Amino acid sequence: MEKSVGEKLKECRTGRQWSQQELAERLHVTRQAVSNWERDKTLPDVYMIKEIAAVFDMTLDEYMENTRQAEVKMPKLPGTLTAATVAEILLYLIIGGITGKLMAELVVGMVIVCVFCQMFVHLYISNSVKSGNFSMLAGYDSKVEYRVEEVKKALIQIDMHNSCSAFGAVLLLGICGFLESGLGEFITICVLLSYCLDLTLAICFINYQSIERIMVREKDQKTAKAGYISLCWYLGWVFVWLGATIAKFELESIENNSKESLGYLGWIFLFLLVATTELFYEQRRAKKEVEAGRKYKAGKAFWISSLLVAGIMLGMLFY
Repeated sequence: MEKSVGEKLKECRTGRQWSQQELAERLHVTRQAVSNWERDKTLPDVYMIKEIAAVFDMTLDEYMENTRQAEVKMPKLPGTLTAATVAEILLYLIIGGITGKLMAELVVGMVIVCVFCQMFVHLYISNSVKSGNFSMLAGYDSKVEYRVEEVKKALIQIDMHNSCSAFGAVLLLGICGFLESGLGEFITICVLLSYCLDLTLAICFINYQSIERIMVREKDQKTAKAGYISLCWYLGWVFVWLGATIAKFELESIENNSKESLGYLGWIFLFLLVATTELFYEQRRAKKEVEAGRKYKAGKAFWISSLLVAGIMLGMLFY
């Protein structure tokens, strides 16, 4: 026998172990309204039914037809690729040791990509998907309503991309160890920069494309999209600064840990201070603009900080 709207609502609510008051707060209605819906005394409108379905991480069709898609689970491929990346490093250690081509700096780079970027990200995402706890994710806001299953899908997509990218990066780094000294060092730098850029862009792109699917409320969606302007500005400057720093160190043959190299720590600190302050300021301003019903646009502070960052970078280059 087909269940009524009220029976479906009560079943979903009790399945989550929520009280009527807790559900009412999530839907921004009164407890009496929820009580009336569950007793079929009144019916929620079409818009509210859509909101109810979203709160329970269901599509409108799933809620109305009393069906549910299979739970999102972690695929095996990221874990397999992580193990394969470890095997690549071991293989390079063996062959490099036999041929005398083993380079300590190259091994360090391979380990950083594999352990700190690939393995750590995989373990963290895997745990988040299995537990449904996303509180440690950058940008997560406990005040925002999320569709849990869609968040899991986005995380898995990021993990899949990172696993493939890290596997390829470590493979290329291993090949660099058998090239001529100058050429190998140049390609190594290019591979590491490309990997970092690819991972950063992939995370930003996947997150941006998933905003409307992940966030329930339209206001939260608009706030997240507005915040991407300052975020992309910040990441762009970080990579420009990184590229300029590497170019200066290579062209002027500045040795790591030398007095001259340590002098650049002040420039780095100044750059991060200005750029990070501007990022947080613009993120906060974007949220206020959306809450006030206005469209976010870059203000004077945005352009002034851009000039300051450019000036700091030029100062570092000609220091």
